Amino acid sequence: MLQTGCRFGRAGRSGWIHTSGPEGPAMTTHALHHDFTKPWAKQRVSIYKWCAAITATAAVAVILGVGFGWIPMVPLTGTITCFVFMTPVFVMFATAWFDTPGETRTTLEKANEFSMLWFCIAGAASELWWELIWLVGDLMGWMHINDHQRWGWVIWYYGINDVRYLNSDGPLWAMELTVVIGAAVLLYSWWKLRRAGNDPDKRIRPLWWTFATMAAMLTVFFIYFVAEARHGFPNFPRHGFWDVAIVLIYENLPWMIAPIVSMPFVAKQLGYLYGIKALNAATPANRTTAQPAVAVAAHTN
Repeated sequence: MLQTGCRFGRAGRSGWIHTSGPEGPAMTTHALHHDFTKPWAKQRVSIYKWCAAITATAAVAVILGVGFGWIPMVPLTGTITCFVFMTPVFVMFATAWFDTPGETRTTLEKANEFSMLWFCIAGAASELWWELIWLVGDLMGWMHINDHQRWGWVIWYYGINDVRYLNSDGPLWAMELTVVIGAAVLLYSWWKLRRAGNDPDKRIRPLWWTFATMAAMLTVFFIYFVAEARHGFPNFPRHGFWDVAIVLIYENLPWMIAPIVSMPFVAKQLGYLYGIKALNAATPANRTTAQPAVAVAAHTN
């Protein structure tokens, strides 16, 4: 029976995996080590905080400004505000991929930071407030908002571009319910991953939940637009360039980009963690068998 021994060493960011059998030398695999517990660089964290502050301030300021009558309740207000509070989201997305001076992260570590940011944005910062407000309000019959109901501006500005939000649409309600549940799952998984450290057993399950959830949310995203495109966008009455480009496209892009970027890296992280589990399971055999080994380079990102 083949006996396998494994151990991890450190040479920069790498580990060595030794295997051997009773018939003689086997092999050593040289693999990249990923540390998902590494603290985020202070410079990036500072950018994240500033972006979050700008987004939150813009949203709250306009809601209050329109509500109290200080800012006009017109489509242009929504277009400008949408651009202001969505741009920081793209800045955060880009920032996650850049190392600070002297910092070295693997691609998988960068992707993990990007995904963790996205779980917060998709969960706490969007679906669990805007969509949840709309779900409850529509269920109660409160979402037939017009331009005289100033405190409903945060729903109205998007609803005049997609009137399904103001006319109580059943299929849309089902889609939004799906993404709200998905957002709650992503936020819970984010919390579990923060506590999991590098432990494969603690990371694998929440990562599977995030993968399945992002797949479901991405499916809903395409259904949302394809269902409208099939009939010529009858519920999108405003065809002006800025209405379409900013409110309907720019505001929704993160919910397409982030899952498409994150899902392959989540799958890759799962593969890495399952590999670590297999190596850890084989480790005890290494204590009873010591055979010569031949090094084979198998470098992975």
